[in-house]
Amino acid sequence: MRRRCLPALAPSLVLALVLAMAPVLGPGGRSEAQMSDHYALLMVWMPGLCALEAERAECKDLSLRRYDGQNLAFMALEMAGESGVSRTFCFTMPSDFEMDHSRDWCDMNEPDVSADLARELKQLMPVAQSCQDRGMWARYASCTMYSADDYYTRAFRLAKAVAATKVNLKIAGAIGRTASQQALVAAFEEEFGEGAGGAIDFICRKKSGKSHLVNVKITLTVRALTRGLGKEFLWKPTRPLRRSCPENILVDAPPGAEAAGAAAAPPAPKPPAPGVPQSMPVEPVVTEPLSPPDRPETIPIPSR
Repeated sequence: MRRRCLPALAPSLVLALVLAMAPVLGPGGRSEAQMSDHYALLMVWMPGLCALEAERAECKDLSLRRYDGQNLAFMALEMAGESGVSRTFCFTMPSDFEMDHSRDWCDMNEPDVSADLARELKQLMPVAQSCQDRGMWARYASCTMYSADDYYTRAFRLAKAVAATKVNLKIAGAIGRTASQQALVAAFEEEFGEGAGGAIDFICRKKSGKSHLVNVKITLTVRALTRGLGKEFLWKPTRPLRRSCPENILVDAPPGAEAAGAAAAPPAPKPPAPGVPQSMPVEPVVTEPLSPPDRPETIPIPSR
């Protein structure tokens, strides 16, 4: 079968077509179509995750002596739009979506990072022990258009800053008991200013009638990725935030740790963990059932 040949085009016309099809690049060489309205820093409370998924590799030796046993740990840096929905699976292989949702993370491609960042990743991102860092890379990091080193450098700087906040201390102080969501928001606003509570959300999962703290999400402007965690770099929605946690949230202790021992917990490894204050006694309450959070929006892979 003979191929049909297209007529030759003038060089000037070819150049015009290329320019028309080329994406407009923003700062850092990223396409304006991929520029984010804001970002969301997703932190994980590992004792809460391990209370629900005890079989995970990172839960086997979780204790108060480990950094993530008494501090919020890094999970993902998400790129989000005005609606607040995070962009996911941008320009990834179709199999990445399936492997992530079936938790076949160790079969996914591993991002190549420097030796220094690899050491930090082991401490600051404990879910990497289950290879979930690969799933988080495909799901969220792929949409940022950053290299692995750039992505983790920015993300870890923000994660370390969260560990030094009053809200992290409040959570650590409530280990093994319940904490008031209102008190946690108040602690965040005390540090970052009135109205800053709209930039922080607490994500719970329910088991046996109790709402366990699993994630904390902080929304940030694009400038925060280079300037750091500051009140002027928080992104606040125009509409009231719909929170997934009830007023009283169970702050799980690491497996095997007694609530009474939380006050005598040894200091977290350094850097950058703050010390753990005295436990904050709060009366436990029965909470209402929760609806699961909405599934993030996915972005189809463009045809080639």
